[in-house]
Amino acid sequence: METKKEKMLERALYEPVMKFLHSKFTSKFGNCHLEITADGHFEESIKTAVPYDIIFAFLGRKASPDLVGFIQGEYGIQDRVVVDVKREKITLHDIYQVKMYGDLFSAKYALLISPNPVPEEIKRVHKNLSVLYRFMSGWYVYIGEWSQVFGELIEKSWFPQSPF
Repeated sequence: METKKEKMLERALYEPVMKFLHSKFTSKFGNCHLEITADGHFEESIKTAVPYDIIFAFLGRKASPDLVGFIQGEYGIQDRVVVDVKREKITLHDIYQVKMYGDLFSAKYALLISPNPVPEEIKRVHKNLSVLYRFMSGWYVYIGEWSQVFGELIEKSWFPQSPF
């Protein structure tokens, strides 16, 4: 269980991660909206971008992705994005948590971000069991390493591949 101090340290990453991802998605797709939702509060723009609003009955302060957003295409919402930020080393539980968020939000981009490198055990278990593959949609969970020194995601750290 996460302590209050650890959660505060994790919370400090939300804004810089959100700004960086907004820049990346905007440069690739042209129009992106992201917001911090870790406290279980979802703005109307997010609620209308989700195909099934029943999911909000299951989400709240204790169970919400840290960031949620969408990519606006020429004819409406093109794709949705969920992001979970973890201060500690990524675990199998973290992967299944972000998979759940990705499936609930029908998000093409389910990202798991940590200032730690992807653990070797995670790489091995994915190689053998495809744990980052989201069977419902055919999409992946993407894990990236956040550089606190440079305030950006380390481009070569994406696993199993870059979402960009």
